[in-house]
Amino acid sequence: MLQRRRREILKLEPMTARLRILVVLTSCFVGLALSASAHAVTTLYAKTGPGFVISLKTAAGKKVTRLPAGTYRIVVSDRNGFGNPHNFRLRGPGVNRATGVDFAGRRVWAVTLRPGLYRFLCDPHELAMHGSFRVTA
Repeated sequence: MLQRRRREILKLEPMTARLRILVVLTSCFVGLALSASAHAVTTLYAKTGPGFVISLKTAAGKKVTRLPAGTYRIVVSDRNGFGNPHNFRLRGPGVNRATGVDFAGRRVWAVTLRPGLYRFLCDPHELAMHGSFRVTA
């Protein structure tokens, strides 16, 4: 009877070890998936022109007013026209990026935003074309 019990235990031990390995591997995959989603890069859309229009919006089309700190992809579309050259400049803690005043087209930036106040503007028309948003920790 003791030998029979021992055989039963030996049969269970490999199964227990397999189960433990499966639990650890599953935990690792879930952790990696959560980590990847936590570090997904958000895309924002900046636009200048035509006319005296400048904006920074989310993919859903909402005006950006507040963002959590992190890395963002910013798609900048400069639409110069009607004899009014424009550019898009983004300034804030550790950031000062701009397209050229004579540039018309699309640029993509990867920008790390730290907590603080950020301003975006058109250099030649700063009084008429500007906006801002706050980045929080």
